[in-house]
Amino acid sequence: MKIAIPLVENNGIESRIHPHFGHIQFIGVYNSSDKKFEIVDVKPTDGCSPVAAIENLKVDAIYTFGMGSRAIELCKRMKIKLKTGTFTTVKEVSENLDKLNDLEESCGH
Repeated sequence: MKIAIPLVENNGIESRIHPHFGHIQFIGVYNSSDKKFEIVDVKPTDGCSPVAAIENLKVDAIYTFGMGSRAIELCKRMKIKLKTGTFTTVKEVSENLDKLNDLEESCGH
């Protein structure tokens, strides 16, 4: 699985996950098949910048604490699964992929 993770900082595998998906500067991408991880800068665009950035990364899923309804709809159109949980760093997410829950509801934004 190739999973995108919104980040607070560019601190490698120890980077903390951003609590608000729509206001991020960095996206981490973890590929479970080869255990590789990279961080990508999010360039501001009109609308949902993080979703636009993720579209080009060809990910299978996004791990987030919450997401607005517009971003959820865009992800559904791109067939990107939405995952959530209580893990707060990339390392924790990468070590617990089998424990992630499906994100089913918008955060209200």
